[in-house]
Order: sequence, then C-alpha cells, then structure tokens
Amino acid sequence: MAKTSENENFEFNYKKLEKIMSKLESEIDETSLDELMKNYQEGLKLINICRQKLKEAELKIEKINSEYNI
Repeated sequence: MAKTSENENFEFNYKKLEKIMSKLESEIDETSLDELMKNYQEGLKLINICRQKLKEAELKIEKINSEYNI
C-alpha cells in the first residue's frame, strides 16, 4: 500500500508540475491551443497546491521552533 504523507503528496504534485512545464516548453509547436490552456491551468492548480503545502510546513517548523525556544 502506498504512503500518502504530506511530503509525498508535495513530491507527487511537484513532479507532475515539472512534467507539465517540460511539456509546455518542449511541445509547444505540436500542441493545440486548447491543450496548452488545459496544461497551463493544471500547472497553476499544482503551483497553488505546492505553495500551500510549503506554507503548512513552514508553520509547523515555526511551531516546533517556538516549542524549543529556537
């Protein structure tokens, strides 16, 4: 059974974002405008998910640091 920890979720979404970005950069001439827009929209969605996960991690780190008076 696969793990679904926050880090893996972030990693999965980040890798998916990298694939979309690579596709947008390398296949732009062979891809329809509709497909480009779909990939762009999916990329923005993934960016927001990744940013949220990073913000959550930052808040957890701040909480841990405050518990240890760092």
